[in-house]
Amino acid sequence: MWNSNGPTAGTAFERSPAWCRLGWGALLSLAVSAAVVASASSSASRIGAPPYWPWLLTGLQVLGLWAAGSRRWWGWLLGAAVQPPWIAYAFVTGQFGFVPGCAISATVQAYSFARWNGLVDAAGARPAVNPTTDHLEEVAP
Repeated sequence: MWNSNGPTAGTAFERSPAWCRLGWGALLSLAVSAAVVASASSSASRIGAPPYWPWLLTGLQVLGLWAAGSRRWWGWLLGAAVQPPWIAYAFVTGQFGFVPGCAISATVQAYSFARWNGLVDAAGARPAVNPTTDHLEEVAP
């Protein structure tokens, strides 16, 4: 956690490098996307996928938005990671209108995760993170 407790507070996963957490988020996203596709192939549903997927994916999206708004490090990551499963859902149900919005949302949320976790700043340079104030500061060249 990057709260007032400093960069060594929290679990080992919270202290792991942001690139590592990004990788785990991508793997989780891939696994959920595969589950959407696999469950759709055995579904007798009229829409081509079990009816619980939109509820589950919406719940994860809302949780990600809440977490990002609450300044939790994983909020933006969860929001980005839930977009590929939405795209998989769009393909298996033939609702292709979801795809552009999900792609844009994934890009914005992944960038927000990268910026919040000190991987990039607005100009593309790597910023410094001040763990005592929980925000990004510009790095002087």
